[in-house]
Amino acid sequence: MPGVARPATRADVLATVAIVLLVVGVVAGRAALRGLAPPPTAEACSALLERYVELVLRAATPEPAPSVVAERKAIARKAAGERGFVRCEAELTQEEVACALQAGNADDLERCLP
Repeated sequence: MPGVARPATRADVLATVAIVLLVVGVVAGRAALRGLAPPPTAEACSALLERYVELVLRAATPEPAPSVVAERKAIARKAAGERGFVRCEAELTQEEVACALQAGNADDLERCLP
């Protein structure tokens, strides 16, 4: 009869469990691989912060004055504080930072980051 649900068979249950385990495995595997990847250096994180500031500024003003670029970078460094760009060193990988440093615009840079 149309519209009448049939009870789940053992095969249905096993298929559902297998799919759930596969999804959990993929998510956990990615997290584990990120945890094993080497973190970026403080210098790379500082370069990433400055690159991002420059790209965002260039998106708003195609030819910003060098003094404006320097001023904005100084503001960003101050905001990051003495400890540096902590999130970068703790949560990003060298590969993600390298990708971001090669980005041609702020949107591409952001796509490199999780």
